Amino acid sequence: MTKQLGRPKAGIYLCALDDIPDGGAREVVQEIAGASTRILVLRRGAMVTAYINRCPHFRIPLNSAPDQFLIFQGELWCAHHSATFRFEDGYCTDGPCRGGALDTVQIVKIDNGVFATGGATG
Repeated sequence: MTKQLGRPKAGIYLCALDDIPDGGAREVVQEIAGASTRILVLRRGAMVTAYINRCPHFRIPLNSAPDQFLIFQGELWCAHHSATFRFEDGYCTDGPCRGGALDTVQIVKIDNGVFATGGATG
């Protein structure tokens, strides 16, 4: 039996837009259904996307240290085996999980805040 992935509920505040470096990432940990869920929030200018912080290859976090992500030439890299992901859709462009994708967390920006809108896809 597989364990169900915790999904953020609608209206959960993730972070302030200003807390995400332009061209960078921020990790937010939320308690969901009694388990910690690591959410990765990426920003490029006004575009903000969010994903469950879990590589589709080994199902481990993409970063090796808290809030430290490898971003090179506009793509997010998995720190463990160098899979690369596009910011805009989480699609894996290279590496052992090529063709896969990160699980998307649906978000909305309200003023300077980034909020989950109720779930994840992927």
